[in-house]
Amino acid sequence: MTQPEPDNSNLPTAQAKTFKVLNHRVRYPDAYTWLLLMSALDVMMTWTIFHFKGVEANPIADWIIKRYELNGMIIYKFALITFFISVCEIVGSLREKTGRKLSRLGVMIASIPVIWSFVLLAKLAFH
Repeated sequence: MTQPEPDNSNLPTAQAKTFKVLNHRVRYPDAYTWLLLMSALDVMMTWTIFHFKGVEANPIADWIIKRYELNGMIIYKFALITFFISVCEIVGSLREKTGRKLSRLGVMIASIPVIWSFVLLAKLAFH
């Protein structure tokens, strides 16, 4: 069930615009849900691999992890997601199909380190 649009007629113009922006729904919620899941799994799998003396392959992430540990890794990962979702929303507002393709591509790319981590952990388990 959808909610009715709020009545902004009694708000000053700047407040009305801000209120409308805050009530905006995202364009690709399914893709973003998968993106968040893959990113959370990436953080968890990376941290698990570290317990087996694994290393981070991404030099930027490695630098952040060495300086700020798990909290830094989480902030870095979700800052990237926030940026990516913002880009998808902007692109989608201009070109719907391109924004949708971009959001799906992001999910596929985010799933690569998760799949690789499962492969690495499976090798550790069976060797």
